Amino acid sequence: MIETLPWEEVAGNPDKYIQLLEEKEVELQRDTFKVRQELRLVRQVKKQMQIADEWRTTGIPEQRQPDTDSEDAETTAAASGFQVAPRKTRILRLMAQDPMRQWKALEVANALNEAHKIKSVRVAADELAKAGSLIKLPNAFYQYAPPQQP
Repeated sequence: MIETLPWEEVAGNPDKYIQLLEEKEVELQRDTFKVRQELRLVRQVKKQMQIADEWRTTGIPEQRQPDTDSEDAETTAAASGFQVAPRKTRILRLMAQDPMRQWKALEVANALNEAHKIKSVRVAADELAKAGSLIKLPNAFYQYAPPQQP
């Protein structure tokens, strides 16, 4: 397209061509969006067809069973008389040990032996930050916020 621009006219009225090219850009972006959507849908159809083919050859898989490792640990702890503290309480206790340290959610999850529940730890830390118990710093770091004295 750039080869076909009338450069003498462009030099005489660049604003006109800026507007025309911006309109063309918006139109191409819309077309690109539509193509991406269609591509996504076709990929989903292909994936479902592959799953159906696999089921035809190997049979429909059994229903997934929930992970019982963490539930077993909690049940064992409860049976032995040891009560597991709520996640938010454990986060606060951990971070209060070194109030100046800045923690990433993954570090907190690892320290609590809950690396497999990183999203839950992150949500709890965000809720604690909103409540004022933690400070959320830039780049998703958290720091303990000592209780305010009246």
